[in-house]
Amino acid sequence: MKRERLGVMPLNGFWEFRRDPGGVGSEEGFYEGFESEYLLAVPASWNEQVPELMNYMGIAWYARRFTVPKAFEGLRAWLVFEGVNYRAEVWLNGRYLGGHEGGFTSFRLEAPVEYDSENLLVVKVDNTLTPKSVPPGRGLHGFEGPYFDFFHYGGIHRPVRVEFTGPSWVEELAVTAHADGRLRAVVRTGGEEPDRVYVKVLDEGKVLYSGEAAREERGVYAIEGLVRGIKPWDIGRGRVYKLVVDVYTESLADSVYEYIGFRDFEVRSGKLLLNGREVRLLGFGRHQDFPVFGRYLPEPVVVRDYAMMAKLNANSFRTSHYPYSSADLDYADRMGVLVILEAPLVGLREEHFRDREYLEKCKRVLSEMIREHRNRPSVIMYSVANEPQSWLDEAVPFLKELANTVRSLDPTRPVTFTSHAHMAGRDDKALGVADVISLNFYHGWYTLHGDLEAAIRRVNEDLEEVHRRYPNKPILITEFGAGAVAGLHSDPPEMWTEEYQAELISRYIDLFSSKGYVKGIHIWNLVDFKTPQSHWRVVLNRKGVLTRTRQPKLAARVVAEKFGRLKMGGGTAEEA
Repeated sequence: MKRERLGVMPLNGFWEFRRDPGGVGSEEGFYEGFESEYLLAVPASWNEQVPELMNYMGIAWYARRFTVPKAFEGLRAWLVFEGVNYRAEVWLNGRYLGGHEGGFTSFRLEAPVEYDSENLLVVKVDNTLTPKSVPPGRGLHGFEGPYFDFFHYGGIHRPVRVEFTGPSWVEELAVTAHADGRLRAVVRTGGEEPDRVYVKVLDEGKVLYSGEAAREERGVYAIEGLVRGIKPWDIGRGRVYKLVVDVYTESLADSVYEYIGFRDFEVRSGKLLLNGREVRLLGFGRHQDFPVFGRYLPEPVVVRDYAMMAKLNANSFRTSHYPYSSADLDYADRMGVLVILEAPLVGLREEHFRDREYLEKCKRVLSEMIREHRNRPSVIMYSVANEPQSWLDEAVPFLKELANTVRSLDPTRPVTFTSHAHMAGRDDKALGVADVISLNFYHGWYTLHGDLEAAIRRVNEDLEEVHRRYPNKPILITEFGAGAVAGLHSDPPEMWTEEYQAELISRYIDLFSSKGYVKGIHIWNLVDFKTPQSHWRVVLNRKGVLTRTRQPKLAARVVAEKFGRLKMGGGTAEEA
């Protein structure tokens, strides 16, 4: 949900920065001659901007000075942070505004700015990793490090801005838009009760639909209707329309917009249906990871990622293992790419399943993710967790409550989680919770090292057993792959070479595409990405079919050919 018309001030740029490893600093320090260590760029993780910050984990302070023009006086100002990892506390001109926990969802705080004079914004960021973090862990290094296999970055890694509204504003917007043009929009307002709320749908400036929303209860307004002349959103044809909500008191008090697409997605009879046609997902797990920027993907890198996915004949990806930035998902909407939106619940263990407080925190994170992204046509499914210890009895009620939380907030999309129980030779007791079964396979890499013949036999056995137990549920393969150091070659193929990675991926794709019940194939990973240092990683996780700077390995050609054949003959929307 983006604001316009009343005013928006970006606060991206260079911010003062100082580490506080002992946690002894305070916001007052910035008013008493506090000396910053560095000027760091925002948005970006702090870790790779300066070599000394690479492995810093703990408390740090950011400060930024800005001036608000007098023309905005009389409006309410709001500070919007799209993502701060991990805990944030915010002060403005010495006044504490509030805080937020969670690195991948946005938050907004009312900001009593001073007009036509300098304001000082101070943000305390703490990326200390604990077993109760989301995702959890116990530190950056050592055997008991992160419970997840990607680098734990810190900092203000997504954009920051000031937004302006009148005395009433849009707090939340939920839109359902069907392929036949049916539309329902529900607007929840904050502040004063508005006099009226208008909704309109625009196609490149032309008004296709407009009307006044009816008041359903205090602060809640809804409108339903039929938008004529639309073209459905589809794979490779990301047709979007601008939905604008204007809120009036005596005059315009707020104006927000979303780019929406008209489409239908459902799971029926073991199939994935987009606009009534069966689709097969072909694509990747991804990470938002790039040299120097860390967890922030600048827009040109987003464009490059999607261009490379298109060359590889992919139509989809999973936001492993957290919701991605608005800019990234905006691009998916525009390009007609299907997205499984995943929450940052990675590596959940028995200690989490028994912790009611932690469950409530996970539900809050899910709620924030869904409210932020549920209007996107690209988002077709929610994943509530990645590789939990779902062979435990305690996992079942935990994951069931997460799934039901999702369904209560958005009943229009199916729910899944990715399972790796079979990799440990264990029975996943929670698969029945999901609408779609998602499986991760690494035989031939983490097990049966280098023996592809045995690996494929084992994958086939595991896969057939899951299908036997859940014959009416579609199965997605959400991860499989092998590490490859670019430029390392071997004949015959050996582990860590480009040849071995290409051969493993080729054989896996052949197996999965022969199974009619497998409705999606996602390779791990699109690109190499940073992980904590360890004896089993060569600087990065090297499972990307592209290098970290987005150059292809040998496997990329194999994937393009295999996915190209499946796209032409697999009943996907592109051929219809």
